[in-house]
Amino acid sequence: MSDPFVQVTFKETGDDSQEDEAFPHPFAHVDYEEPAPGTWAPRSLVELRMYQLSATIREKPEWWRKSKDPEIRKKWFEEAKAQQAEVEERWRLTDNMINYTLGELEGYAQLRDEETGIEAGPYDRVWLSDQPISDDLRAALQAAVKPFEDVPEAEKDWHPNSNNQVLDLVHPSLYPLVYGKTQGKQKDGSISTFSPPEPDEPLADHFLSDKFQWLPSDFEVKEDGSVALVSPYINNVPPERAGALVPVIERIMGRAVPLWERVLSDLRRGELPMRLGPIVENDYGIGAEKGLPCIWGENGMRWPEGDDEDLEGDALQAWYASQPLTLPDCPAEYDGALGERGEGLVGLKGKKLQVIVKLANIVLTPEKPEYPGGKWHVEGMYNEGIVSTFIYYYHSENIQDTRLSFRQATAEPFYHEQDDSFCMKTLYGMSRDEPCVQDVGSIITKEGRCVAFPNLYQHKVSPFQLADPTKPGLRKILVFFLVDPTRTIPSATDIAPQQEGWLRHTLYTSGEDSRLARMPIELLDAFASMTPGTMTREEAFRIREELMKERSVDLEYGDGMFTHEFNMCEH
Repeated sequence: MSDPFVQVTFKETGDDSQEDEAFPHPFAHVDYEEPAPGTWAPRSLVELRMYQLSATIREKPEWWRKSKDPEIRKKWFEEAKAQQAEVEERWRLTDNMINYTLGELEGYAQLRDEETGIEAGPYDRVWLSDQPISDDLRAALQAAVKPFEDVPEAEKDWHPNSNNQVLDLVHPSLYPLVYGKTQGKQKDGSISTFSPPEPDEPLADHFLSDKFQWLPSDFEVKEDGSVALVSPYINNVPPERAGALVPVIERIMGRAVPLWERVLSDLRRGELPMRLGPIVENDYGIGAEKGLPCIWGENGMRWPEGDDEDLEGDALQAWYASQPLTLPDCPAEYDGALGERGEGLVGLKGKKLQVIVKLANIVLTPEKPEYPGGKWHVEGMYNEGIVSTFIYYYHSENIQDTRLSFRQATAEPFYHEQDDSFCMKTLYGMSRDEPCVQDVGSIITKEGRCVAFPNLYQHKVSPFQLADPTKPGLRKILVFFLVDPTRTIPSATDIAPQQEGWLRHTLYTSGEDSRLARMPIELLDAFASMTPGTMTREEAFRIREELMKERSVDLEYGDGMFTHEFNMCEH
C-alpha cells in the first residue's frame, strides 16, 4: 500500500512555509476577550446533531459496507426521521440534513484505511482504529507491564486523590525536570541546571510553569514507519524492566504515527466548511468571521405585543418558539466536502519525535464498584507543548461501556441584534455570559481501540462501573503525549535518570567481578545519596504533590481561558 503522506521539513532556517509554524496549542494565548488561535466559529446545534447521527452510525460493525446498501440506508433514514418527533422543532434534523449525513458516509468510508483500520472519529481532527495492534503485540505489552503491577501493596503508586482506584505504573509527574535543580546537557554542550522556557510571545503566568516540566524521550520514525528510542531511557521505566517494555513501546508508537499524521494534517488544514447555510460574513469585526443568518429573517427580532407584552422566563421562550423562524438547512446531497481530509499535509517518517509516556490502570472492586469519571482538561502546559494525545485501551475486564468525551472552545458567534439570546440559543446553544464552548462528541473506549486527538480539545472520561458488582474489574491504558514537532524541549537525551533508586540498584547489582561488589553497602548508599541531580522516591512524591497542586490551579484558570464568555454586548 502506497504511503499517502508527503514528507515535511520542520524548522528550516529561512523557510516561511506553514510547516515551520508551531501547531495550535491551548496555552499560547492571553486575551480573555478573544479566543485562542486555533479556535473556530461555533457549529450550529443541528450540525452537531448531524455529527452525532453520523458517529452513531459509524459505531456499527462494518458501517462502511452497510452504508452502501440502499435498503439499509433507507432504514437508517426512517429511524433518524422518526426520532425527530422527540426533539424540539427548532433543533430537528430536516430530511436534507439526514440525507446529507447518510451520503457523507461515503466520504468517511473513503477516509478509512482498510489496512490499518484507521478512520475518522466523531468530530473533526479525531481519529481512531480498532485493529492496529495485533493480539501478539497486545500480549507482549501485558507481559512487559506485569512486573510494574506485581509489586507489594506498599510499593503500589495509587494516584493522589483517586480513592485508590487509579494505579500509576509510569507517570510523567514523578521525577520531572525541576528548574534550578535538574542538571543536564545544555544547547552549548555544558552541564548545568535548566531554566524555564522563554516563549516568543507573552503568556499568561498560569500557562507557563517556572518550576516543572514533564520529561519526554526522543524517538526516531524511520522511513519504513518503524520507531526507535533515541534517548537512553524512558522516564520512570526502570532499567531492569526496560528490556521487555521499550521494544513494545517502539512497536506501538509505530502504529500511533499514522494517526498523529492525520491529526496534525487536520490542524494544518484548519476547519472544514460548515454543512449548513446560507453562510453570512461578520461585519462587526468581533467574534467569528462567519456564521448563520438570523432566524427572524429580514425583518429582524420580534417582540411580544398586546396581551403577550409582559411575558417572561419560560413563557417568553415559548412565545419565541411559536413564531415563524427561518432556520438553516443543508444541501439534499453530500457535496464531497470531506475529500480534502484524505490529503496528508504532514508526514512524520524520517523525523525525531519527543513523546511523554504514561501507563495506568483503573481498578474497581465490589467495595469500590464505580469510577466517578474525570474532569475536562487538556494535557500539560506550555512547557511541554503537547499537541496530540494517543491512547491505547489494551485491556478491559468486567466493566461497563465507557466513553471519552470532547469539547471545543469556539470563537464568539456574531449575533444579529443586541440581546437576541433566543436566536443565539437556537443556532448555537449559547446565551449571554455563557462559555463559548461546545460538546463535540464522544467515543466508546472499548478494549483494543486506539484514539488520537488534538490537545486543543478538552477531554474527559465518563463515569463507569462494574458489569458484575460481585467481581473486581480493570481498565488498562497506554498513553503517548506528542510534543509539538516544531519545538525541541529538554528530554531524556539531555538529562540522566534522576531516580536515586535506579542508581542504588545498579551499584548493588554490579556483579561479583566489579570493584563495587567489594565495597561496604554503607559506602554505596553514601555514593548514591551524594550523586548530584538525583532524588529519592520520597522527594519525588513531594515534588509530584507540588506539581499537581500547581497544575490543578492552572487547570481551573486555564478552563476559564478555554471557555471565554459570550458577552452579546453592543459593538
